[in-house]
Amino acid sequence: MNVYYIAVFRTRENTMRFNAELSGRGFGSTVINTPRELHSGCGISVKFQERALNYAKRAVRYYDYQSFAGFFRRDSDGYSRA
Repeated sequence: MNVYYIAVFRTRENTMRFNAELSGRGFGSTVINTPRELHSGCGISVKFQERALNYAKRAVRYYDYQSFAGFFRRDSDGYSRA
């Protein structure tokens, strides 16, 4: 299974801004429906690869996304908080 990460936000505006930030920096990211297992957010999240994780964490702090709910790692065992 391909390992990837999901950033969950409580507002669609922050979700879209975060996706634009990652994409603008050359990291491949995609807006997806938030998986039901995560039980939070606005219904959409940002999916990205591990190589973007350090930058993603810095961006969340720097841009102070008020609606940020967390990062989650998806692997063959399911989802876990990252």
